[in-house]
This record gives sequence, structure tokens and C-alpha cells, in this order.
Amino acid sequence: MDNRQYRWSAVQTLLFCGVVSVMATMAAINVRSFHSPPHVALVDGSFAKAFETHYDDVFPLKRLGVNLWAALDYTFFGEGLPGVVIGRQNWLYTDEEFNVGEDYELNIRTNLALITAIKRKLAARNVTLVIGVVPAKAQIYREFVAGRKQAGAFVHLYDVLLASVRAAGIPTVDLRSTLTDGKRRQLTYFRTDTHWTPWGADLAAIEIANVARDTGLLRSSGPMYATRRQAVRTYRGDLLSFLPLEPLFGNLLPPPETLSVMKTEAVTSQNAGPHSSASDLFGDTGIPDIVLIGTSYSANTRWNFPGYLKEALGKDIANYAREGMGPFRPMLAYLASEDFQREPPRLVIWEIPERALVIGAGLGQPAGVLEGP
Repeated sequence: MDNRQYRWSAVQTLLFCGVVSVMATMAAINVRSFHSPPHVALVDGSFAKAFETHYDDVFPLKRLGVNLWAALDYTFFGEGLPGVVIGRQNWLYTDEEFNVGEDYELNIRTNLALITAIKRKLAARNVTLVIGVVPAKAQIYREFVAGRKQAGAFVHLYDVLLASVRAAGIPTVDLRSTLTDGKRRQLTYFRTDTHWTPWGADLAAIEIANVARDTGLLRSSGPMYATRRQAVRTYRGDLLSFLPLEPLFGNLLPPPETLSVMKTEAVTSQNAGPHSSASDLFGDTGIPDIVLIGTSYSANTRWNFPGYLKEALGKDIANYAREGMGPFRPMLAYLASEDFQREPPRLVIWEIPERALVIGAGLGQPAGVLEGP
């Protein structure tokens, strides 16, 4: 630690101690007003509960302490709670795009091997796999990253993933240039959120559909889809939860963003016959022949990625993406599902965030899922 960093650390420590001292004094004063209710026992926890309730009622400055320290940390040191990295010009990034654990190399090897095993499992059922790799927001909008640098593991991570899966014979979509070029017109990622915007999701869907079409599986026209904007709303990004400044210092937060609420619906083709929507699209059970699997980039309806994908493909899709589970658990859950066992699709589109490669897959699935046909 150099002298400048040491001085900043010392100032931060002194500020923290000052805030704690003031809060402790206020707490001690308020504790004196507590009187135990009658018939409250010490042994069953009711005394502690009564004290806690009294403390919350007479010490509203507890919220002030949380907000005040967050304001000091954010204003003077450019920091939030663990989970967020503060960039320039009100840009926030998830710290998952900057940090790696000690076992990241093992995680990369394990996850790449898992992708290859999943490809073999699908191929055994005559299912084609297409992967779309979501690049880190810090790579697409690196100009707003402040002094914090990504870990060295991220420098070539995207290229390593592409090379590995392509060597395994998996059609894979590189979305870096698409999302970088697209930001000249509109934001492709939110400033205060981990995810892509509807505009970014639209661009990604078009590129993935182009690669999927190259597989030769999408021959018929099928139903057509159109996407329209339903409303424009103020949007609070998920990374703001790591800046506990509200309600007292909410004015320090990055300015609000807007979210265009998009909706994709099927439309009637002028040349379509009454049964053309089923041609080369649905099986006899009416289950879509294209499956989407992925993370919150695909599962969260705010970005409308599945809708844009339908429009770009001209096909209906079944969405098995899940939020908060990473890319691997939803995939293995689908492979173990009755839907896949009974009627596998012809095409699986798998959305995988780049940063997921350095994280343990966290699998709760039985090992036998990838064994056998």
C-alpha cells in the first residue's frame, strides 16, 4: 500500500470511528428510557424481543447511521457495498466482472468440460446446440470503468470460451462487436443494472438467429412476430441495491433511467394458410421445436429477449431460462425434465454470460443427467 492509499484508508477509518461513536452515544442515551414490561421473562427471549422493539421505536437514527456511512463511502471514496463497482459518470458494474476466486482456473476447465458434455448429450438425441455468449458490461462500456481493473482472468476469457466451444463443434455467437457498435445509437446495457437493455437484447437476438439459421433447421416461414413498445417507465437498476442511500441521501444516487416496455406478439402473414403456423414448428403436442435456456438475461421479461428471438427467428420458442441460477443449472434441469425426455426439440439456444465461466457451476443435479442417451 503506497502513502496515498494509506492516507485514504486512515481517513476512512477515522470517519467510520466518528460515525460509530456518535451513534453509540445516541444509543446509550435512548437505552436509559427502556423499562421492562410486567411479566416478561429473561429465559424465553421475550425480554430481548421487548428491548429490540423499544430500541427500534426510540432510535430512528439507526437508519441515519446506515445512510450516512453509505453517503460518506460513496461520495468520498467512490465505493458501495460488496457487489458493486463504481464507475465514472454514474455507471455501476457488478463486481463479478472484476473479481475471481482462487479456484477460477479449475472452474473454467470444469465449466468448459461441462459445456462439451452437454453438447454430446443433446447430439445423442439429434438436438443442435447454439450458444450465445453475453460479454461483460465492463468490456462493452470499459470507458466508464474508473480506477478498478478487471482481474487478469478476464483479459482473454471470452476468446478462450469461444475457441473451446467452437473446437467442440458448437455454433457460437460472438456478441462483442454487435453490442459495441449498437451503443452508438442507444445504450446496449443499463448504466445502473447488470443486464442489457431491450435494445441490446434485440441486437443479440438478431445475431443469434442468424447463426441458428445457418444450421439449416429453419426452413419454413412459420408464424411471424412483431415487437411494439407498450410504455416508457422510470427504471431502478439492480446495482442500486448496493448503495443504501435512501431515504435520506437518495439525491446522491445516479439519476434514474428509462425502460422501454416491449411486447412481441404473433401476427398473421398475408401469404400464410390457416395451418401454416404449425409447419416445421410444432410437434403434434404443440410444443415449440426451439428451446431457449439461460440466465436472467433470457428469463427476465423486462428486456424482452425471448420476444426479440421469436421475431428474429420467425418461430415460437419454449423458454426454460431461470433467474439467479447461472447458465448451467437451468440447462441440467431441462435435460432431466419430462419435457426433454418425452419430446426433445430440434434446436437449443443457450445464453451464457462470459463471467459465469470463472464461477463454480453450483450444480444440484444428479451426475447421471449427462450419462446415457
